[in-house]
Amino acid sequence: MTKDKKPEQKNENHRIDIKSFSEKLKDFSFRAALGGIRDKFLDIKNGFSESFKQDTSLKILSLVIAIGIWAVVSISVYPTMESVYYNVPVQISLENTYAEANQLSVMASSTDTVTVKLSGNRSQIGDIKAEDLTAVVDASSVMLPRTYKLSMNIECDKTAEFEVMSIEPSTVSVAFDKIISKELEITPQLENVRIADGYMSGDAVVTPSTVTVTGPQDTVNSITKVCARVSPEKELDSTYEFTTDELILYNGNAVISNDNDLISFDKNSFAIQIPVFVRQTLPLEVNIINAPDKFDLDYFRSRLVFSLNEIDIAAPNDKIKELKSLNIGTINMREVDVGSVFEFKAENFLPEGYENLTQIDSVTVTCPSDGIKKKAIAIKGKDIQFVNKPAQFEFDPVSSGMTLYVVGDEEQIDSITRDDITAQIDLIDFDMQEGDHKMSVGFIISSYDKVWFNGGDGVATPKIIVNATISKSDDTSGE
Repeated sequence: MTKDKKPEQKNENHRIDIKSFSEKLKDFSFRAALGGIRDKFLDIKNGFSESFKQDTSLKILSLVIAIGIWAVVSISVYPTMESVYYNVPVQISLENTYAEANQLSVMASSTDTVTVKLSGNRSQIGDIKAEDLTAVVDASSVMLPRTYKLSMNIECDKTAEFEVMSIEPSTVSVAFDKIISKELEITPQLENVRIADGYMSGDAVVTPSTVTVTGPQDTVNSITKVCARVSPEKELDSTYEFTTDELILYNGNAVISNDNDLISFDKNSFAIQIPVFVRQTLPLEVNIINAPDKFDLDYFRSRLVFSLNEIDIAAPNDKIKELKSLNIGTINMREVDVGSVFEFKAENFLPEGYENLTQIDSVTVTCPSDGIKKKAIAIKGKDIQFVNKPAQFEFDPVSSGMTLYVVGDEEQIDSITRDDITAQIDLIDFDMQEGDHKMSVGFIISSYDKVWFNGGDGVATPKIIVNATISKSDDTSGE
């Protein structure tokens, strides 16, 4: 039995070897086949590569074919697409809205652009660009002057169907207000302007003096002052004019910002003139008229009492330095009585353009009363002399006489008499007509130097009626 089994085992081992050989043969054949295909593919690839490297048109054709294949695949496989657009402009229109009807305007918005995400068919939105889109603000709910958070609608300049997936930011804050205009006076604001020693500046003058301010109602109504500002770092010793385009707005002492340019002005150039004056302190004096020929004016001036002896003034030029005193007016001696007081208004005696630094309205001058006396002297009509008398006329005072008042030093007044006074009428301007004429009487006093004539009853120069007739001798010669 053992012998019988050994051949079977030998046959079985033989079958296994044949099977193994067969499998190895198949594997060898497959590998040989693959090797041949690989070699063939490499030959084709190398040949194509050499042609591709040498032929540029083949490169371009390959690229076009690739893009075409990609486009076909994309449209076929992915027909819907999403696209994001940056810096899409925001548009705010108030046409046909309540805001327009209420005269509201846009003051400010929180953003000027948004980022938009769209979804749609590639054929619809594939060629849309950011500049084709507009984010239109919905202002239909705006009715009052305040800030609103408003939504937006996306509009496209091209005809296309799409879905808005998102807008960032999703809303925009917009401030609305009513625009008004108001005319305001301009105040000069001078910075870094210095005045030289010995000089002073007057009130600066702005030209034009007013400006019309246009802007939001609440802002314009809050303006309390408009200033034209200059800051030239300059020292002045004469009148100077600056120009500026800078206006500063104030609410009390607080500056109103106009950084967002919501406020506009109807003028943009302003001249600011700064008067510069020379300062001078001058003694006061008065002019004296109608004093007797030999009257001692120094004596009279020394007895005058001024309410203000000197005055501080400023003038727009250096001529003031040449002045030794300031004449405030005239005293007519025929109006001077014992202790007379004369008032002179500063507005009348200060030259135009001069500044009154003492800030007084008037100066009074009081005439002497101590040691001064007044005396009445009767002047008869027949004692009046006529000078420069035309030869063909005769003159006769109609009045019997007048009373003359003499004022002056008490001692001289006590000693003066009628004989010391000459009354005369000067006929140099006689009109050569017969009849009654009202003529002024002048007086001469030669022996006294501290007395003067006073018209009395407020009359500065006394007048009398004089009758003028053609002389008889002239009539006879004519016959």
